[in-house]
Amino acid sequence: MILKTSLARGRTPLFRVILGLLVLLIVTGLVSGGAYLYLRFRRPSGWSNPVQQLRTDRVDPSLALSSLARVGDVEVVNRALEEGELETGYVTVLFNTRLTDREHIGNLLLLAEGYATTGDNTRAQLCYQQAGLIATLSPTLSDFGRANSFLEMGEGLAELGNRGEALSNYDQAYTVAVHSPFMKDPHRADVLGQLAAEYEALGENTKASESSALRAEILYTTGEPEDDAEHAPEQPIALFLMEVPEPTAAMVASYEQRRVQTVLELIDFLQSAAAGEPIPQDLATEVTQALVNEDNARRTAYEEQLAAASSMVLKIGIGEARVNWLALKHRIALGGYGLQLVPAWADDLADIEAELGAAHRELHGIYGEQISTFSDDTAKDRAWFDVLRLEIQQGRLGLYPDYPEEELISQLVEVTERLTASGDLLLHPEVLHENDTPLFSLAWAE
Repeated sequence: MILKTSLARGRTPLFRVILGLLVLLIVTGLVSGGAYLYLRFRRPSGWSNPVQQLRTDRVDPSLALSSLARVGDVEVVNRALEEGELETGYVTVLFNTRLTDREHIGNLLLLAEGYATTGDNTRAQLCYQQAGLIATLSPTLSDFGRANSFLEMGEGLAELGNRGEALSNYDQAYTVAVHSPFMKDPHRADVLGQLAAEYEALGENTKASESSALRAEILYTTGEPEDDAEHAPEQPIALFLMEVPEPTAAMVASYEQRRVQTVLELIDFLQSAAAGEPIPQDLATEVTQALVNEDNARRTAYEEQLAAASSMVLKIGIGEARVNWLALKHRIALGGYGLQLVPAWADDLADIEAELGAAHRELHGIYGEQISTFSDDTAKDRAWFDVLRLEIQQGRLGLYPDYPEEELISQLVEVTERLTASGDLLLHPEVLHENDTPLFSLAWAE
């Protein structure tokens, strides 16, 4: 346990209260121990590939296409929520490669709430499932953000009547609050206070008492939590994975501008057309050709830029830019904008997925080149710990087609074991299996 206490102070009334609580915990030690084992080994629910769950026939093209016309995806999602176009918001969030993990989770939680409001609990749980995966594996989310995410997911699932999944998420928040080496004590107290209330609401009185006791222990040694718990949050890990600015080629910029113009024309038509009115053939052809031309220009530009890159950071930026573009192309091929914008891509879906997978594998190799320059073996293991979590997360979300799951998980387990053995890692994803399906849950080094 990370919590550090100094109870050898004057025997104040508060001290005696805390001591009484600790005695109570000792008396109920067997129950608590059982709770910890249950928490440690509880299996999360099964996994469904989000891309295979798409309902593109429910996507509003005039709204979804806005992101191809330089409207920010967050704005598109907000408009989708306001207009009740939940599938448009969902597909926009799923395929977005530029949102931070914190933004990704936040938007998924808003969508889950929207689906729950309409009575579509299955879709709501799909959003919670994806948010939980990101909260568990994310290399860039702070532990305070991680704990709060699990809290919010637990609250949403409890409202859906899914008590088991709600408790699973509360337990994950508890794990982070107690075992994170990075969370500030006021933030721990804030999370534990909320957990005490949520556990009690679900009738989990022992867990509620444990959370309250630990919160009291923290407050005794550090004082009340900050009013603004977001103030000065813990630093995220994996700073070298934070987005690198994409190099812009003049040729690509001109084709991108043409794509924006034609998409805006298409949006204008869709917004003014009568229901069922077909898109004019010349407009459809212009949009298709603009996307194909931009794809060809980007393909050439990325190859040339990678060959000429003068630094590993620049290489990473180019590699990430190529993956981002191919993810967009993948969405188009799947009909993820509510229309078949490039029919040939829909016919060549398998080839496009293979191309996207190859781009991910090449980016993995570029990360490896960068990591090989790090100063010592522990620094290298830390970096691989972050990269592997990111790649598994993208694979599970369907953004890395046919990713080498077993190989990446095996490498993650090996790196995790080395880091925990050296005392450099405490809180980490644990790989469980359910019906031969690997699942992930947070665990801690003993």
